[in-house]
Amino acid sequence: MGTRLLLGLLWLLHGFPLRIIAALSVPLGFIAAHGRASRTTAINLHACFPEMSRAQRQHLTRAHLTALIRSVLELGILWWSPPARIQRLVRFKNAHYAQNSDRPVICLSPHMVGLEMQGALIGMHFRGVGFFTPHKDPIIDQHLRAARDRLGDVLMLERKKGLRPLVRAIRDGRLLYFLPDMDFGERDSHFIPFFGIPAATVPTLPWLARQCNARVIPCACHRLPNHEGYEVEFFPPWEDFPGTDLTQDLQRMNQFIETMARQYPAEYYWSHKRFRTRPSPVDSPFYRWPQPLD
Repeated sequence: MGTRLLLGLLWLLHGFPLRIIAALSVPLGFIAAHGRASRTTAINLHACFPEMSRAQRQHLTRAHLTALIRSVLELGILWWSPPARIQRLVRFKNAHYAQNSDRPVICLSPHMVGLEMQGALIGMHFRGVGFFTPHKDPIIDQHLRAARDRLGDVLMLERKKGLRPLVRAIRDGRLLYFLPDMDFGERDSHFIPFFGIPAATVPTLPWLARQCNARVIPCACHRLPNHEGYEVEFFPPWEDFPGTDLTQDLQRMNQFIETMARQYPAEYYWSHKRFRTRPSPVDSPFYRWPQPLD
């Protein structure tokens, strides 16, 4: 029932201007910041921004949850609005780095709140491939897949099917939109600093780049001021990647993601338990820190 109510709300909102959706998100973000949903965000910010005062981190927690809720309320735009509207709301910056590549392209991107908008625009301009875990709600998952199908030529591959189909797709010229900054557990992970904290980091990006002779082009999505929409910014292709040192490659990857998170702190995905897996089984559980978070 809750999912269908959410779908009804998204349908009602999908034709509204972004400024109206943003205004509706503010009270919802305030409520979320005072509930249990804020705890993971608060712990992450406490760990990653020790230089901030408690008041500053509380403000950033509210700002992030407001931005996250707003991104959910904007999903209806992707699901039901005409493609022309999406092209007006989301724009590229320096897309030539990917468009003019002489080799297959892997776009490295952090998890920002505009990731679905970013994925939609990439799919509208490139033959793409995505690597994903299905949403736990099958109805939401169905709508996410349908939006990707209707907006462009994007081949969606489930993680559980392994990397072989992904390698074939990249070699076939499909651009991979790749977001590796999640905790996938201890298996195959390396503990690489992220905001100075060892974080379980998968080595998939350098492996894929080597297997597919692909260029890694960093990109990130952020909101534009005055409710104008989103901008997807591409950065120059990485030279000498992958290198001869896997640890250095993964440090480079995490450093780019950290840089984007610092540049747009309210829009980074702080609600994910990025530090759940610890290097040693005797380490205290990261997300059981006692309140208050000073």
